[in-house]
Amino acid sequence: MKGCKHFVVLLLFCLPILFSFGQSGFDNQSLFNLTDSTIKLEIKSFSIANKRKTDSAVSFRSPLIEIPLQHCSDSEVHFSLSKFNSSVSTFIHLYFKGLPKEKSIDSIFVVTHSHFWVNIPKSAYEGIYQSLSCDVRNGSGKKLRLVSPNYKAYYSANKRRMYIYMIGGSEGSKYEVTWVFVDDKYFTRVMDRL
Repeated sequence: MKGCKHFVVLLLFCLPILFSFGQSGFDNQSLFNLTDSTIKLEIKSFSIANKRKTDSAVSFRSPLIEIPLQHCSDSEVHFSLSKFNSSVSTFIHLYFKGLPKEKSIDSIFVVTHSHFWVNIPKSAYEGIYQSLSCDVRNGSGKKLRLVSPNYKAYYSANKRRMYIYMIGGSEGSKYEVTWVFVDDKYFTRVMDRL
């Protein structure tokens, strides 16, 4: 009986600690907690949630390079940036599973420099839900292009950092997720409520 009592006390003490370290929590993955100031400033330049929170004295606007959206449907999203005269060719694929109102990310594939596959741990996208539609429009200008407010991808000016941005959740509970890559390696994800 005494052993059972100690087990219950230990369980009650450890459960909150165990649940506080998962990738599902918004607080520990917020942009506010990110320590790299360059990444933080670059994410602030396109983040919706953090534009509202940004100090008006901060006027830094990083020159990010947008990776164009090529395809968007309820089951997959594709971005690609490929230039004939450049070594930078990037292909990003997000795949979804489940019913339209309950779909979640099944996998993310990233290929850089035309052949380098970036390993992304399942914990980086597991439990990320997306019930919002693509909401795709043609961009303006001479050459029409696909544009979606729910999906974006960017390179930093020096192409060392890459960001995949998605607005997830449902109409009643939206959040934004940014997956960060540094030097062709997965670095972290940033999540904030909208």
